[in-house]
Amino acid sequence: MSLPRKLVFYSDTDAAANQQIDERLLRLINRPHPRIGYIAAVPDPERIYFDAQRKRYQGMGAELVVYADQETVHGGEDEATLLACDAIHLSGGNTFAFLHWLKRSPLMELLPHYVAQGGVLIGVSAGAMLLTPGIACAELCGDSRNRLPPDDNALGLVDFNFWPHYRSGQVLSPMLAKWAHELPSLVCCPDGCGIVVDGERIEHFGATASIAKAGRAV
Repeated sequence: MSLPRKLVFYSDTDAAANQQIDERLLRLINRPHPRIGYIAAVPDPERIYFDAQRKRYQGMGAELVVYADQETVHGGEDEATLLACDAIHLSGGNTFAFLHWLKRSPLMELLPHYVAQGGVLIGVSAGAMLLTPGIACAELCGDSRNRLPPDDNALGLVDFNFWPHYRSGQVLSPMLAKWAHELPSLVCCPDGCGIVVDGERIEHFGATASIAKAGRAV
C-alpha cells in the first residue's frame, strides 16, 4: 500500500469504550481544532444523524463543517469544502446502497486521492467497510442488497475485510459461517472496538479478532 494512509475504523461511535480510539484519531489528524467533513450513507434531510455526530465531535474539540450525500455531491462548492477538511467521516447505514451511490459520484476516485494527500478517512460501520477491498461481508451485519447489482468492490485502502457489530459467539447460518471463514483476512470488530491505520502500522483497539482464510481465529 502506498503511504500515507490515515484511516480509522469504528464499529459504532456510541460506546464509551471508544474514547481510546477517539484520542488516537485526534493524534492521527494532528491539527488544533480539526475540521471534519461528513458523507451520509443515505440522505439525512433533517440532519438528525449529522447533528448527533456534530455534537460528538464538538466534545472532542473538532468541528463538523460540511454535509454531503448522494443528492448534494455534484462537483460543486460543498464537494471542494469536503475535500479541504482535515478528516472525512463516512457514516453508517446500508453498506450496499452506500457503495452503489458512491460509485456513481466523483468521490469514488477522489477519496483515495484525498488519502494519498494526507487526509484522514473515518469509517463507521458501513463507512468502515467501504475502506476495504469489498463489502460482501455486510451481509453478516444483516444488510440487504435490495436488488442492487452485485458489485462489491470498494475503495481497497487496506487488505483486510471488516465485520462491525460482531458479537463473540455469534451464531450465523451455516452458509454465512462457511462463507465468512473463506474470506481472506476478515477482522471481527465488536462495538466499542476499532482499528487505526497509520501508514503501514495497523493498531487494534479492544477485543477485535481476525479470521484467516483457513478458518483460524488469530
